[in-house]
Amino acid sequence: MVFTAGAPDQGPAAADAVDGRGLALAVDAALTAGVPRFVHLSAFPDAWRDQSLGADFEHYMKVKRRQDVYLTASGLDWVIIRPGTLTNTAGTGSVRMGAAVDYDDVSRDDVAATLAEAVHQPRLHRTILELTRGTTPIAQAVADAA
Repeated sequence: MVFTAGAPDQGPAAADAVDGRGLALAVDAALTAGVPRFVHLSAFPDAWRDQSLGADFEHYMKVKRRQDVYLTASGLDWVIIRPGTLTNTAGTGSVRMGAAVDYDDVSRDDVAATLAEAVHQPRLHRTILELTRGTTPIAQAVADAA
């Protein structure tokens, strides 16, 4: 199962509904259905910290973090990917990924390709990975992380 829903700019109620309850419902449903693997697209902890985005964005980040904790405590086999700032530029097919990487942006194309690769990498489990643009081909970055 892959969970990529997010409402970072829709206000606290949307963050609570989508990023909070939405993820919890998906995790609980996965447990009930016996889904063996849960890949979650979360948020990079340093996201937009150089800008003043206000209380709503801080609330969103707290909800994302709280739900990362919920997933890791669920008993599922999970992978959490925390991308940098998402862009609409064309993907390059290359990224930087690891337990801790410098903050940067990353194209939505490359995030989607990384998620697809992560789903099919059984040695990648129970880990949190940060993801930004980079020079390592996506398949290699996922294999290296595994």
